Amino acid sequence: MGIRREDKNRWERRSPLIPQHVRELKQEHSIETVVQPSPIRSFSDDEYLDAGATVQDDLSPCPIIFAIKEIPSSFFEQKKTYAFFSHTIKGQQYNMPMLKKLMELECQLIEYERIVDSQGKRLIAFGKYAGMAGMIDTFWALGKKLSREGIDNPFTLVEQTVQYESLEAAKMGIGRAAQAIERDGIAALLSPLIFGIAGYGNVSKGAQEILDLLPIHTITP
Repeated sequence: MGIRREDKNRWERRSPLIPQHVRELKQEHSIETVVQPSPIRSFSDDEYLDAGATVQDDLSPCPIIFAIKEIPSSFFEQKKTYAFFSHTIKGQQYNMPMLKKLMELECQLIEYERIVDSQGKRLIAFGKYAGMAGMIDTFWALGKKLSREGIDNPFTLVEQTVQYESLEAAKMGIGRAAQAIERDGIAALLSPLIFGIAGYGNVSKGAQEILDLLPIHTITP
């Protein structure tokens, strides 16, 4: 099987299988893995090599290929199996050409969102870290927007999530914004500044964990 190099976003460091999984598949099930090299993946090429994988660009020998984000239509090969988040199950128009190409080539798509248990509950879903990253990026984007409008604000102290080396570093960045709010308050033009969170799932919990780093008052419905 193959692991495709992620290239939709320059900050995409995730991998569908970690080196430990590759090692277990080889030792326990005699499954060989070919990994496309990547300079930004969370796990280095050497870690995959040490786990027993082959690292090369060519994935043509692999009958099944795993990825995270959408795959360019030009990558697909006849009658192969691809597993990734295709973002097509809701009929998303922007990915219909990709789905059409898969069908034309008689490929099989394993859509992570449709891997469910007997109760229909998703087994592969976003965790709290998605909520954390989303909340941090929300602060960062808000800071940029307000600055362009000439409004001084504490969120300029927050970096984009990808710029932080660790969760601890990110929380320290949010902490600096929190200290600025406690010291200087919020511009009258922005007050009251309200953030609304809907839902109680993993993503919501992650977002709330970051939001709770600020001096806030929580209002429940």
